[in-house]
Amino acid sequence: MRDYCLKEVEKGRYRFPCPDPNCQRTWEYFLVRNVAVFDDKTKAKIEKKITENYISQGRGYQQCPGCNTWCIPINHGDIRLRCGICSRGSSEPFDFCWACQCRWRTRSLTCCGNEGCDGKDPRLRILNTAVKKEIDKIPGCRSIRACPKCGLLINLTDGCRHMTCTSCKAEFCFICLRRWNAMHRTHRCTVAPVQVQLSDPSWETRSDYYVPSSPPSPPANDSWCTIL
Repeated sequence: MRDYCLKEVEKGRYRFPCPDPNCQRTWEYFLVRNVAVFDDKTKAKIEKKITENYISQGRGYQQCPGCNTWCIPINHGDIRLRCGICSRGSSEPFDFCWACQCRWRTRSLTCCGNEGCDGKDPRLRILNTAVKKEIDKIPGCRSIRACPKCGLLINLTDGCRHMTCTSCKAEFCFICLRRWNAMHRTHRCTVAPVQVQLSDPSWETRSDYYVPSSPPSPPANDSWCTIL
């Protein structure tokens, strides 16, 4: 188990699928860790690699299940991808699913045929299942949001609502997802619903600076966050 985990993270993976090719289950990391009984050094190495690999996925990349190459669709919204590396020299093209990262099993362009795959970007499931927390004394806020400009996943672990994306430098409010301005520091925001898309194509032309309509709340400190 230890060797398997090390091999997987070195490939750039952050999940641990069952190595049986006929099984499509993914093992939870806490179970893998307990079975493998990692020493402190190995545990630190694997968890560091898991984080690094997850960062790449959070930026919108996925891995080809055949060669483990990181890739991104040419056309936004495509979920059936063809790997040029795996298809080279082969009589049968190697297609895989963007959503579940398994080989494509049907002739459809939208349904891969793999059990349990809904065809949606896996980052949307992360947003939908993120725990709720209180931010700047406003309850019910999601702990993970996607940058409304570029789609990078951001996990707010501590601090205030003012967010600056480390990828595209967009400044926005983590609670209402509007462009940031000073009014957010002194007024309550309305909690934005769970995002159903990872980025907003109209961000550059949006003029949705927050206009307060609620009683003021105390200003908060700068935020600390973990980029996924």
